[in-house]
Amino acid sequence: MFTFFDILKLLVTVAGAIIGGSYGSSFGWTAAIAGALTGLIVGVLVGNLPRAADYARMVYDLKRSSVTRLKERLPHEPLIAHFLIGELVSRGEPPEQFRDYAAELLRSPNALERECGKGVAHMWFQELLADSSSSTSVEKTDGE
Repeated sequence: MFTFFDILKLLVTVAGAIIGGSYGSSFGWTAAIAGALTGLIVGVLVGNLPRAADYARMVYDLKRSSVTRLKERLPHEPLIAHFLIGELVSRGEPPEQFRDYAAELLRSPNALERECGKGVAHMWFQELLADSSSSTSVEKTDGE
């Protein structure tokens, strides 16, 4: 999945290479290449900062939320379901209580929610993946 953070990283990386190359070109071709490479590396590093900051903010928010609040968020935020379940399990909640939710995500008509369900099932309930793939293959062979 291509996100806003990927676009930002790409733009900053390209801008870093262009700025570094143009600055280095005033000192010759070798310096232009070195400047472009340096700008590229700095651009990648700076381009990753927004993603890292947002991830740190999300983890901070999860750690400070109550168990009740995390459970309330679960049905409304399937994109971070694996983080929510992980935080709940780390606080002593039994993972089995989320099995039906993971199965529901796997059966969702929404492709993005199914992908989120695969991530949750891969982390916590691998047998659900085996069940869903075998039922999918049966459906495909029945229809042919």
